[in-house]
Amino acid sequence: MKTILLTLTAFLTLNLSAQTEVEGEKTSKDTTRFIIGNTEFIIIKNDSGESDTIRVEDGEEDGDSSWEYYKKKKYDSFGHWSGLEFGVNTMLNSAGGTSFSKKFLEIDPSQSWNFAINFAEVEIPFKTPHVGLVSGLGFEHSRYGFKDDYLLRASNDSTWAILDTTQTYFKNQLRTWSFNIPVLLEFNTSKYEDNNVYFNFGVIGGVHFGTKTFRKYEINGGVQKDKFKGSYYVNPFKVMATARVGYKKVGVFVNYNLLPLFTPGATQTAYPLTFGIRLG
Repeated sequence: MKTILLTLTAFLTLNLSAQTEVEGEKTSKDTTRFIIGNTEFIIIKNDSGESDTIRVEDGEEDGDSSWEYYKKKKYDSFGHWSGLEFGVNTMLNSAGGTSFSKKFLEIDPSQSWNFAINFAEVEIPFKTPHVGLVSGLGFEHSRYGFKDDYLLRASNDSTWAILDTTQTYFKNQLRTWSFNIPVLLEFNTSKYEDNNVYFNFGVIGGVHFGTKTFRKYEINGGVQKDKFKGSYYVNPFKVMATARVGYKKVGVFVNYNLLPLFTPGATQTAYPLTFGIRLG
């Protein structure tokens, strides 16, 4: 009620008379300004009795379009790429299932996770703060935990594994590191982060620069950790289809690698699938 009374008071009392010249003649106009929330309204009435209402958002100057004002004042960040990502990895076969004839490719989700730092972002709006392209640069670390006690091996252009029947491993993982570059088409419902819902999709290209296996197990009453560096014929490149949706600075994502994890022909085809959360 207090807000309504204040609004009516402002409407009745804030009448400013403005004089403008049109083609050498003077025409009088009555101008009324009032504010509701973060939005200012201007009512202009001329001598003929007609009136126009102009809405001005957050200090937007008369005559500025939304896009022109966006370029001058710069609203909150348009793109949603930079930030941190945490996810869970799994593997899919060529038919989209999770079973493999090469049993070492059936991974344990509890040991398989993904972490990414997206530290650079480039935004290309399509003359609106609501639609545009987003790119950038990111670092990604992925772990694929073997469901059983397999020892990963590679030789003669092939990747294979043997089952260790003498040891039980607490952790038994293939670990990879890569740099990623995305090309995303993004849609935003608002030009302000405080109430924005965003959705983007596209592709993420990546280059692997490190691969190793890690095993942790108990021996002679202590804990042993073994690390073995090698390529294991992991595909040096990856191209992931991605879709992301979020509210404000929190979102969820899913990445599906269109290229197999291992070089074609090295072993059975396996496509990594990752889903998780993003903190911008």
